[in-house]
Amino acid sequence: MNRGARMLLQLFAPALIVAVSGPIAGTVLLQMGDTPAAAGFAPIAHGLRLGGAGAGLVMATYSLWRLWRWERGLEPQCPCGGLLSRPSTGRRGRSDRTRHCLGCRRPQPDRQPDH
Repeated sequence: MNRGARMLLQLFAPALIVAVSGPIAGTVLLQMGDTPAAAGFAPIAHGLRLGGAGAGLVMATYSLWRLWRWERGLEPQCPCGGLLSRPSTGRRGRSDRTRHCLGCRRPQPDRQPDH
């Protein structure tokens, strides 16, 4: 798998998982709703189906927005040219924040913008 495909997979896989698992969980709860004991789960099941699809759509839209900004040079980039992940703190709460490249997976120091 090349770097571009890996980057796109890491950007869009969480949105796809949420968009698919929410409706599946809602359908499973609706199927269990045929029993009298589980009939109270029907509103939750409908909410899971709609909420999962909606959350997946919002996540995919955010990933598309980041990809659009990265193509125009507005997002932080790795020296290899890949898109960097969100900043994460070090182990045990250390103050050094790093970003990982979604293409080559190398850690990069988080550069704070000068104000």
